[in-house]
Amino acid sequence: MIIELSAHHPPKLLEPARLDQLHAICHGDPKEMHYDDFVQEGPDWDHVWVDIERLRTNALAEVDDPDFPAQFDGMIAYATKKGWLNALGTRVRAHLER
Repeated sequence: MIIELSAHHPPKLLEPARLDQLHAICHGDPKEMHYDDFVQEGPDWDHVWVDIERLRTNALAEVDDPDFPAQFDGMIAYATKKGWLNALGTRVRAHLER
């Protein structure tokens, strides 16, 4: 799953079926990106916080695979084991590529 960040439009989910690598692509300075309830500034300027439920909802709207929900849950379980969720468990940390 790739999330595109821009200063000119809200975050967009690209490649929703790809569960092997969650990251965000930043076009410009991360401090100037358009953030919203889906994607917020991260704990540092190398990461962003992604709302897990919005990520799931956005992906399910585009992916027509009955196995996808379980695979998505597996991705989040892996992120949980790695300590990549916020304290409330509602957001997952994603690496920011420039």
